[in-house]
Amino acid sequence: MDISYTRYRIYRECPEKYKYLFEDGRRIPLDGRASFGLSLHRVLETWLRGADCSLESLQDALRSRWLSVGYPDEASESRAYAKAERVLVRFHGDESSRRARLIGAEKEFAWPLGRHEVRGMIDRIDQLPDGAYELVDYKTGPSVPTPAQVADDLQLRFYALGAKRGLGIDAAVLTVDCVAAGKRVSVPYDPSGEAALTADIVAAADAIEAGEFSACALYCPRCDFRAECPHSTAK
Repeated sequence: MDISYTRYRIYRECPEKYKYLFEDGRRIPLDGRASFGLSLHRVLETWLRGADCSLESLQDALRSRWLSVGYPDEASESRAYAKAERVLVRFHGDESSRRARLIGAEKEFAWPLGRHEVRGMIDRIDQLPDGAYELVDYKTGPSVPTPAQVADDLQLRFYALGAKRGLGIDAAVLTVDCVAAGKRVSVPYDPSGEAALTADIVAAADAIEAGEFSACALYCPRCDFRAECPHSTAK
């Protein structure tokens, strides 16, 4: 089977939730927060892949890639759009002073793992002035992680492994770019956990393939299916 970070993470959080989403085909409607974050990701991908690096082209990308779904009313959407405009003006200023060379935006990787295939999409890969590679993950919420949290970030470690195995890129730096907050947190990448992560990806893929979908109550309070799941402890 193909296994992405999202599939891996959700299965490890709760196999029953995985079943709802990927076996039963259930969908979670976008709310305003999710729509805002997805819009910013779409805008940055479009702009970074283009040849025009002006602020005007970034603003054009916002107009063309903005998602209007998920907002309770027009006023809420207008406030979110105005916030996105402010965020992107600041992002453009920061980007103009950055010395790194863009290697790829929404860079896809794939690599075989036994009978499975691991796939993913990295928000951004940069090459720093000293030649080292930096993996960047965009976050659009208000919170800013600590360096320790970035070092332990499962998504970035999954992507670093994917960049190495699927793209031949050895990441030296992991960065969370909190675009809404205007903060970047970077740490050196420690590859010592790659063997354990690889083994756990295999174990998760094997379990999914075998149809092992037992419930896990740990994430019930924030699960979108908590009201209907028969195993939920947070109805």
